[in-house]
Amino acid sequence: MKLRSPFLFITAFLLIVVSATLCFKSDDSDFISAREIIVMRNIGHKILLSSGDSSSRVLPVNKTGDNQYHIRFESSFQFTPDSIVKIIRQGVERSQLPSDYIVNVVECQKNQVVYGFAVLKTEKTDVVACKGRKQPEGCYSIKITFRRSTLNTLSKDYYVGAGGGLTALLLIFAGLRINSRQKRTSGRPLKSLSGTSRFISIGSYKFYKDNHYLEYGNERIELSDKESKVLYILAGKQNTLIERAELQKVWEDEGIIVGRSLDMFISKLRKKLENDPSVRLLNVHGKGYKIEVNEGLTG
Repeated sequence: MKLRSPFLFITAFLLIVVSATLCFKSDDSDFISAREIIVMRNIGHKILLSSGDSSSRVLPVNKTGDNQYHIRFESSFQFTPDSIVKIIRQGVERSQLPSDYIVNVVECQKNQVVYGFAVLKTEKTDVVACKGRKQPEGCYSIKITFRRSTLNTLSKDYYVGAGGGLTALLLIFAGLRINSRQKRTSGRPLKSLSGTSRFISIGSYKFYKDNHYLEYGNERIELSDKESKVLYILAGKQNTLIERAELQKVWEDEGIIVGRSLDMFISKLRKKLENDPSVRLLNVHGKGYKIEVNEGLTG
C-alpha cells in the first residue's frame, strides 16, 4: 500500500534524516576524548622542550575522569611557572577546549601539588600564583581538569527528542499499513543475514561479531566496532572472569589509555543483553568482568 499523502512522506523523510544524523553522532564522545588526549600529549611535549629536554618521552596520557587528564613524563625536569602557564594557555585556546580549567603540577614520589593555577574565563578571573619562581629538577606530572559548558547537556536532550521523532516515524508507517514486503526491504530481513555468517550463542542471543549485531528472537540489536570486540573477548570465555587488562587491549592500537572507556562500553553491553534473564554481565570489583549464563533460565 503506497503513501497517500505527500506531506506524510516529507515528514517521514525528514525524521529519517534527523535520526540517522544523531546515530552517527552518538559516539562523538570517544572522538572528542581521543582528540583531547592528543592535545595533552602536545602540551607535555612543549613543556619538555621548554626545560631543554628534546629526547625523553611523554608517557601515555590518562583520562582519569570525565573532565580530567593526567600528563606523565619519562624523565625528571625543571620548570618555571611562567612557561607552564603560557604553554597550557596556548594549547587550550588553539584547540578550542573548554575555557575554564585548573592545572596542578604534582611531585611524583610524595604525590603533592607543588604548583597550580586556574583559568576561569566564564567568571572573568584567573588565579595564577608564584610566577617567575623556578622549580628544582624533579619527577613531576600535570593534571588538567576542565569545566564543561552546559552546551554538552543539550545534546542529551536533543537525542531524547530525536528518539521521540523516530517513534513518531514508526507510528506513521504503522498507521499507513505498509505491506510486509516494504517492511522487510527497509528492515533488512534477519534470516537471510543470519545465514551469511557464523554466530556465538550467549543464552538466547546470537552474536554476529563480523556484522556487529546481536539477534534476540526477531529483534536485531546493533553493536559498534568496539562493543563487538569487547563482547567477543567476553563471549569466548563465558562464566569465566576476564581481567580488565585483557579487555583494555581493544584500545592498545590507538596508543592511548581512556580510563572510563571500558566501563562505558560494559554499561552499553549490559543494557543490550538485559532482555534475557539467563544472561548477566558481572563486574568483579578490582579484577574484571565476566558473562554469566544460567543455562536453567534460558528460554
